[in-house]
Amino acid sequence: MVCVGLTITGVLYQAGEDATDAISQKALVDMISRIHQGTEQHLLSAHSTLKSVAPDLASVGNNPVVGAISFPEETSKIEERLWVASDLFPDMNRHVYFGGADGRFVGVNRSDPDTTELRLKEANSAWRNLYHMAGPGSRLSLSRTDRYEPRERPWYRSAVVRGGVAWSPVYNDFSSHELVLTLAKPVYRADRSLIGVAATDLPLQRLTMFLQSLIISPNGIAFIAEREGGLVATSALELPYKIEKAVPTRLMARESAFPLIREAYRDVTETLRVSPGSAPFMMRSFKSELGKIQLAAMTLPNEKGLDWIIVVAVPRSDFMSNVTRNLYRSLSLGMIAMCLALVLGFVILRWALRDIRKLTLAARSISSGQPFAPLNIDRNDEIGQLAQSFEEMERNLRTDRLTHVLNRESFISQIEFRRQNASLANPLHFSLLFIDLDNFKTINDEYGHDCGDRALVEIGARLQSALRKEDAVARFGGDEFVVYLHGVNADALVQGISDKIRAVVEEPITVYDGIPANVGASIGSAHYPADGEDIETLFRVADLRMFESKRDRKTA
Repeated sequence: MVCVGLTITGVLYQAGEDATDAISQKALVDMISRIHQGTEQHLLSAHSTLKSVAPDLASVGNNPVVGAISFPEETSKIEERLWVASDLFPDMNRHVYFGGADGRFVGVNRSDPDTTELRLKEANSAWRNLYHMAGPGSRLSLSRTDRYEPRERPWYRSAVVRGGVAWSPVYNDFSSHELVLTLAKPVYRADRSLIGVAATDLPLQRLTMFLQSLIISPNGIAFIAEREGGLVATSALELPYKIEKAVPTRLMARESAFPLIREAYRDVTETLRVSPGSAPFMMRSFKSELGKIQLAAMTLPNEKGLDWIIVVAVPRSDFMSNVTRNLYRSLSLGMIAMCLALVLGFVILRWALRDIRKLTLAARSISSGQPFAPLNIDRNDEIGQLAQSFEEMERNLRTDRLTHVLNRESFISQIEFRRQNASLANPLHFSLLFIDLDNFKTINDEYGHDCGDRALVEIGARLQSALRKEDAVARFGGDEFVVYLHGVNADALVQGISDKIRAVVEEPITVYDGIPANVGASIGSAHYPADGEDIETLFRVADLRMFESKRDRKTA
């Protein structure tokens, strides 16, 4: 009896260890990916806002292209641009402004949804006037004045010194004294003389609020820090600055009130110091006074002046706590059962291991890319929450990261599932459409890959909106899509749907600065089971017919 009990204990503990290792790694990878995407979104919002104020001036050599958008020098026109830019991302970039090389300053600060502050300073004045107003063209109400010289501010100097778009060092805002980061861009005349610097603020508090909204674990923590140690944002109930003599100053990671932040930062920086050429993403574990810590970190270098580290650290006990409780509960039941009968003991053992075994198998399935079956774990504890996280990760794996339509593997799996569940009483009929985008390379060549990506996202959305609920669309390759038409195999009907899809795709797409671009679509179809009874054959037939359609359209 004692040997059987020890065996059960060992099996349970090893199963818990295996499941915990797989689950914790997946959870950390998922969390740090979410933080990286959220941080990039905050940074990209500033870039987009700034580009709307000061678009890149197209040029050939040192000569501006005729018709390129230049930066205006009239204060009223600059103010118009600032109003438009402040509407793009009002939750992130509320303060958009311009400091002139002649000492002028124009700023639009939408700190309140109902009230806007317009900040104006003339070139020959040392004083800046701050007005309250309801919106563009509304009545101005002077609220206060202050002494202000934009050319002495960190954001102005960093942009001028770099000679291009640059993130300023983190500094105290002149008015609110909060810690902010500013993206600034110098603007020039055609003769390359400086007009001034356009800028937009990114309050660090926004990143902190984003991290604090994430559910990590009971004792886990996430933070973003500069490589030299200054905290940028943290999920802890701690602001990334401290008050000294009524003035906020930077809080260093090594000075944090949370031991997990201090120890995680020390471990990451030591790893980067020993291996300066290490990969941008790292997964580690280390021992501390808090026990064993599992850590994931990602560097976020930026050629515009940022060098940040994203860190997620979770005590392993957070993952193991519920497993340990299940271990003791299952062991107690097993000992009671063994006293009654050895067979009953093994039945209880299987019950105890059921959910842990499901999670272990699910982790292996996700790692190998195999189809993910529903876990059906109806629990409200940590294992139940981890089961929900697995199902959410599986949904993310189904879709293409750029266009959010199905990816190729998920598309094929869904068709195979339908084929396997078909029968003589309920036969399966469907058609595949293979869509190749014409002239798409022109968008990438003329406007850049970012514009090409936006075009692919728009086309994916159009395809989804043009289909029925039971149909499906997937991104097959770079500029190729496939469509599944459930229960459709009549040539006339398929042709009608193809014409509808072609018309939807060929509608002009605005990819860059209001300029429309036209993308064509060559479409080939294959019918199941008339054209083939396996997926590869159907794809090959549809692909050949697509090329025939492309050839016919070129010769027409």
